[in-house]
Amino acid sequence: MNFQHLFSPIRIGRVDLKNRIIFPPIATNLARVSGEISDRQVFHYARRARGGAGLIIVENACIDFPASRHGATQPRIDSDEFIPGLATLARAVHDGGAKISIELTHPGLNASLKFNGGRRPVAPSPTPLRKDGVLPKELTIEEIKELVEKYAHAALRAKRAGYDMVELQGGHGLLINQFLSPLANQRSDRYGGSRENRLRFVADIVERIRELCGERFPITIRFAADDMVDGGITPEEGKSLAIGLEAIGIDMIQADLGLCPKEKRLEPMPYPQGWRAHLAKGLKEVTAVPIAAVGVIREPEFAERLLAHNEADLVVLGRTLIADPDWPEKARTGHPEQIRKCIGCGECIKARHHEDQPLRCGVNPIVGMDEEFEWIVPVEEPKKVLVIGGGPAGMEAARVAALRGHEVMLIEKEESLGGTLNIASVPPGKEKIRWLIEYYRSELSRLGVEVRLGVQVTRKIVDELQPDAIIVAIGCTCPQENIPGADRHNVVTAKDMLSGKRTAANDSIVVIGGGLLGLETALFLASKENRVTVLKRYKTIAANLEPIYRDYILRELEEYNASILTEVSVERIDETAVQIKNTHGETRTLSADLVVLARDPVPLRDLQEELRGVEFRSIGDCVRPRLIIDAVREGYLAGKAI
Repeated sequence: MNFQHLFSPIRIGRVDLKNRIIFPPIATNLARVSGEISDRQVFHYARRARGGAGLIIVENACIDFPASRHGATQPRIDSDEFIPGLATLARAVHDGGAKISIELTHPGLNASLKFNGGRRPVAPSPTPLRKDGVLPKELTIEEIKELVEKYAHAALRAKRAGYDMVELQGGHGLLINQFLSPLANQRSDRYGGSRENRLRFVADIVERIRELCGERFPITIRFAADDMVDGGITPEEGKSLAIGLEAIGIDMIQADLGLCPKEKRLEPMPYPQGWRAHLAKGLKEVTAVPIAAVGVIREPEFAERLLAHNEADLVVLGRTLIADPDWPEKARTGHPEQIRKCIGCGECIKARHHEDQPLRCGVNPIVGMDEEFEWIVPVEEPKKVLVIGGGPAGMEAARVAALRGHEVMLIEKEESLGGTLNIASVPPGKEKIRWLIEYYRSELSRLGVEVRLGVQVTRKIVDELQPDAIIVAIGCTCPQENIPGADRHNVVTAKDMLSGKRTAANDSIVVIGGGLLGLETALFLASKENRVTVLKRYKTIAANLEPIYRDYILRELEEYNASILTEVSVERIDETAVQIKNTHGETRTLSADLVVLARDPVPLRDLQEELRGVEFRSIGDCVRPRLIIDAVREGYLAGKAI
């Protein structure tokens, strides 16, 4: 496909971008605790610039420390002492071929008490919108003026540090969004009430930035075109506010969401590609200012269609460019099949928003690491490398070993690559996982890896091949269950159901196991019009899952009327029933046409025993069953180590 719209230039204010691709301000937790820019942060943004993005927007910079501190290691722009570090980052991005902006942020009522020293949050109005019940303090007129100065002087520091423009964070439920939203802004003075008054705060900020930075310095905004909550900004109100933003001189608008729940702007995997792009289309209908589309845009073909159909002027690729910073260059040079697409696994969200850890990625092991970690140095003496197992760990190990110049053979016992990914991609909304299989299939072919499918590796085969290095990545299997009746014909494994070996419709089904495998299998069966009950040994449900996805899948199960019983053990499985016992010793019988065993898998280790005396390295689920991110990282390290 010819991506002529995607790679055409565009002007933002008086700054020319080489293409329509924006890397947005996704928080990384890579800054220093002091707020200074770190070397890892410089590499993170410069790498996306080198990959071909037209505009890089640095993450939420703190304009009022510590009151507006909004993250464990948030970059600061509230003092001149941070200009040197910011300038180093700007030069690195410019050297990579992109223009650079920085997002100026104040969380308002959503300030983190954990990170701001327990200070009471400030807001346009003392509205009870926080989940913890804390009421924010209403800003006085004088305090509003002080904040306007903080925004403006932060912009001046960005300009002095060599930034091409600044972006105002006017979405995601943060302070500017709160002033714009009738739900959060219930003031009766000149900053509240009418649409013109609710725009006044951002208008004052823009006017003051112009005074300090000049008319030629562009100002953009990440804008809540829809709050998606009762009483907030509606799509029609968003259009009217966008007209106002254009009138006060905003040079580009990212059409995003506002006060809505986190799930709507940090979407779990099942959300469809580009589901928020309609917001950009709506704003383009009423404004002439460039509009950027946001939200789960993964494929260059999809991005090109948005631009070609005049539904947006630019596309924002956040998690997309985290997964593959070379996405733009691969698309531009006609090789979209080489793109490692974001599958929406949520590891980046879990790290930054729930664990206060540095950003990471489920499919890209480089994210959050030093530049040297990415270096794959060609070997002087190529080896004959045997990789046993075609799941994510084995495929990544083969890819990296081939990049180093080794002669690589990958053997997989099934008739297709993917391993457990083939099962994981079956539950509703998990289809994106197949993107990862397609990526590896393409890369292994491109790199000349010899792939043998449908072959069960034995010690004899290994001895015949005589490899110089062996990587074992044979995965995991369903555990043996010591439940009386587990060998009955009406008892199957989750793998049997998800692989299509067994089918069910309009049946009463009991799923034994309430972890990720059990919940996703239950959702798959419930979507087939079965009556499903999930049994869990412990009180917690999928505690290790990324919380947004966990809440999503539990809500989906509830909508299908699936039941989840916790703190129960299975006493016996009969022909048409399952007997269970709770922690109080009380027993109960559940009707069941089918029983599905879905407890956490166990490693496969038979081959390792057979290879005793041979030097090899085990990686992935055959070491310990975990997540895609663990398999990919171990595969990367194993491939580099040879």
